[in-house]
Amino acid sequence: MRHFLMVLLALAGNMQALAAGPQNQLAPPAYAGVHDQNTPLLLSATVRPTPFRGADGRVHIDYELLVINARATPAKLVSLEVLDAASGQVLGTVSGSELARNFSLMGGAASDALDGAQAGYFWIDVVLEPGQALPKALSHRVVSATAEMRLTPAVKATSEGTVQITQTGGTVALNQQPALVLGPPLEGTGWIAFNGCCKEAPHRRAGIPVNGILYVSQRFAIDWVKMDANAQQSYGDSSKNENWPTYGQNAIAVADATVVSVLDDLPERVANALPDDTNVQNASGNHVILDLGRGHYGFYAHLQPGSIKVRVGDRVKRGHVLARVGNSGNTTAPHLHFHVSDGVGPLSSQGLPYVIDAFSVQGIGVDVTEQGKVTVKPLPQQGPQRAALPMDAYVVDFPSATKKK
Repeated sequence: MRHFLMVLLALAGNMQALAAGPQNQLAPPAYAGVHDQNTPLLLSATVRPTPFRGADGRVHIDYELLVINARATPAKLVSLEVLDAASGQVLGTVSGSELARNFSLMGGAASDALDGAQAGYFWIDVVLEPGQALPKALSHRVVSATAEMRLTPAVKATSEGTVQITQTGGTVALNQQPALVLGPPLEGTGWIAFNGCCKEAPHRRAGIPVNGILYVSQRFAIDWVKMDANAQQSYGDSSKNENWPTYGQNAIAVADATVVSVLDDLPERVANALPDDTNVQNASGNHVILDLGRGHYGFYAHLQPGSIKVRVGDRVKRGHVLARVGNSGNTTAPHLHFHVSDGVGPLSSQGLPYVIDAFSVQGIGVDVTEQGKVTVKPLPQQGPQRAALPMDAYVVDFPSATKKK
């Protein structure tokens, strides 16, 4: 405080001298901090988001907003508004009971409050209706309630001993490059997009600290499970991998690409049982990673041991068979985990959106579990789709595209 007071006194003396000086003396600049706001929360977007079209016919913008409580006292979250940074138009709002469903503390616990010096994430899915203008940048208006502090125009008193603070920040420009257009990673009918985009699916919230950085590599991942002609995902003894229609299906290249990573020596798991020995090295099971270009990498996980037909350095064409779908790694049933990210590391990379050039939507699976019969409910967007990403629990058909390598 003493140093700050001395600076103020010096500034006051200088201003008096300037006022008494020659008329052609330049006036001192206005104090740049006159509109500074005391903000308890630090806001920053974790990635530069890329808009993409979902199979629901709408454009989605998905990313995370890091929120750090910079004060020693707790802060209660009241609301979040996502804004078009240029116009100020509100593009999305979260408040009330929805806060704890869209915000989690560092470590994963759902919450609508931050303790002193605590951090967490808003998991944001901005949805634009057909024809709605795409913003160039997004900003965020966050209202929080905290212990009483020095009032500014953005602060208003609420209940006794607390104040409500409105602050805007975390501005982030959208990626101007469109989402990568790919072929399907599988072929045939009756594929269910488990744990897909964009709300509360486990992949969407899978922030994992690796190498000193928190990555969300599975931000747009899908677990693909096939049902048979009777809408069954498994039959007979479902603990046997071979009793799942998914098991042994061809995983195919989504584009002309280069193979950059292969793992093919992990055993199959028993279906319907979660392994107890999962670690960073074996979580993905047997896998193939393709360099798709433009800094995008396609990741195929949980493949059958001994089934991988490619090696590192191979060039593959779209539709080439890479391996057979299996049940290796951290999994409870045969399925293909597929995602696209910005690096070779299955966990140490950021998930990127993509769209599939052609597929057909049968409907959406209702009350779907990873075994038994699936009830498929019709959708308004049912039928052929172009350049879109299947949404969570959508049931889709892929064209046949197999090519031998």
